[in-house]
Amino acid sequence: MKKTETSPKAKKKPTQSKIQLMLVDDHSLFRSGLRRVLELEPDMDIVAEVSDGAVAVEQARTLKPNVILMDVNLPTLNGLQATRELTLSRIESGIIILTAYHDDDQMLHAMRSGASAYFPKDVDAQVLIRAVRAVSKGNYVVNDAVLAKPQIAAWLLNQFEQV
Repeated sequence: MKKTETSPKAKKKPTQSKIQLMLVDDHSLFRSGLRRVLELEPDMDIVAEVSDGAVAVEQARTLKPNVILMDVNLPTLNGLQATRELTLSRIESGIIILTAYHDDDQMLHAMRSGASAYFPKDVDAQVLIRAVRAVSKGNYVVNDAVLAKPQIAAWLLNQFEQV
């Protein structure tokens, strides 16, 4: 009796899900511009736009986006307070703080609050897109460096020592 060969099944590529993003800024024009830049990326999907810090916390708990782009100056809860609350709630979203005011003290406060990255709002679009991808993988971004958890801990310790 002759054994018949069956053709191997074609391997299916695992479907890679898109990075789900929530935009949090109280200026609708800025949010719209951010949306236009990010929605052009084939691996990114905007799941919510929010203009208030307390609403952002509530929406993040419900939607569980991979990455939240958060302004600092927001009504109800500011961005750092909202970030801290989400961090304490163990929400696993990476949070990128975007602010009009860039200084090292603010960056330190943002990272201490649980942010994964910090950028001024005039950041280059491609730099922000790379940061979104890095943060979605659980990394941290400080200036131009992508850091893992042990590296961000060492960076924070170094910053405390300098202060």
